[in-house]
Amino acid sequence: MDILLALAELAPYVRETEAGDSAAALVKALRQLGHRVTVAAPRSPGFEAGGLLAARRLTPLSLADGSEVNVLDAQLASGAELVLFDLPGLFDRDATYADGGVPYVDNAVRFATFARSVAALVAQRAGQGKAVEVVHAHDAVASLVPLALRGQSVPVVFTIHDIERKAEFPESARDVLGFPDLSSLALAGGLSGLASAVQLASAVTTVSSRYAEEIQDPARSGALASVLAGLPEPLLGIPCGVDYATCNPATDTALESRFDAEDPSNKGRSKTAALKKLELELALDRPLLVFLGDLAREPGADALFEALPEILKLDLGLIVANTGARAAAERFQAVAREYAGDFACVPSTDERFARQLLAGSDLALVLSAGGPGGNRQLFAQRYGAVPIAFATGGLVDAIVDADVELETGTGFLFDALDSEALVGALSRAFSAYGNPAFARLRRRVMRLDVAWDRPARRYAQLYRKLSPV
Repeated sequence: MDILLALAELAPYVRETEAGDSAAALVKALRQLGHRVTVAAPRSPGFEAGGLLAARRLTPLSLADGSEVNVLDAQLASGAELVLFDLPGLFDRDATYADGGVPYVDNAVRFATFARSVAALVAQRAGQGKAVEVVHAHDAVASLVPLALRGQSVPVVFTIHDIERKAEFPESARDVLGFPDLSSLALAGGLSGLASAVQLASAVTTVSSRYAEEIQDPARSGALASVLAGLPEPLLGIPCGVDYATCNPATDTALESRFDAEDPSNKGRSKTAALKKLELELALDRPLLVFLGDLAREPGADALFEALPEILKLDLGLIVANTGARAAAERFQAVAREYAGDFACVPSTDERFARQLLAGSDLALVLSAGGPGGNRQLFAQRYGAVPIAFATGGLVDAIVDADVELETGTGFLFDALDSEALVGALSRAFSAYGNPAFARLRRRVMRLDVAWDRPARRYAQLYRKLSPV
């Protein structure tokens, strides 16, 4: 099939959320299944900064509103085609969606211009006899793509990665949006890009079955919940995966020593390296627990901080690694100074060091997925860090709570995001570590199939179902 993905995040070039990882892995998996894949994205600074070489087309692309946009072409390592729309002043910014957590005030014109660019590209390809068979639009930035493609025969799949990015616009944005019919955007007295995408797309998916249920609750999604519940076809939850080419402890050159599920003995060398680097007590027989997350935005950061005194009563090593702004780690660093040798706080963590920490840890605390799909937990599983997770979103679908004897299960779940529930789950995991069956639990976790192949096949099946060809 000829598939076009419209998106704004594409790891490793543009990655603000787990959606960037998911999109990149899906593109690669679809290519491996033999499909022709084109990625259409706004030109962001991350592409050039990442060393991507793109060639500018001689002829600009004409949009439906009479304007023109310059286009650059490149090829990804997977063999997929990359089309970048050069939109000066709109996407050449430090962030894709928001500034400091607050959506940009001009998101209406930004998203509308991107959507019109995608529609013009689809029309151009059809005129050249190379028609796209399906368009797959991802998340808020691409929420207006189904609206821009009205009148063209190509089906559109829309994926909600995070319902919190609603693409809401003020009523005053009607003129700058520039589409002849804005009725699909009307929602609760305002305008919503997600509401439009949900109503106009040929199919709507999200990142897990549990998350599909959660976002149809008005308490979670507000007025958008009724739009989701009114879909003619059920909201489809297709889980995410990880790219085994980059997420693989058997081949990862970042690790002190490589290992796999069948022979995890070298994991101990990664543990030793982590303990030495962070100046923790070199006690290999006690569990090492790691938490990776953005402490400024993590919904459970306060619960974790409140639980620290109780957690540190357990005979374990604790690492809190911040993936966001350094200032958010200051209160954790102050506690770490009091518990030198038992607790280390890493104020800023890159992806390479994050993998090293997972490889060296026995347990991984996951308070949120880092995105509703649960990618953070998938990385922990791949590197043999048994997850202890808050039961939400894709984490519920991906983790089976372990029984007392550790004969079944793939992690430890708790159902309240507070310090008491968190400490209870950690105590269960701490006890499990002393059980001889813990090695079997870790092996079972590492052997889970969390690759993108199966999700990609489900998407390909959906594409074929929708395609008129």
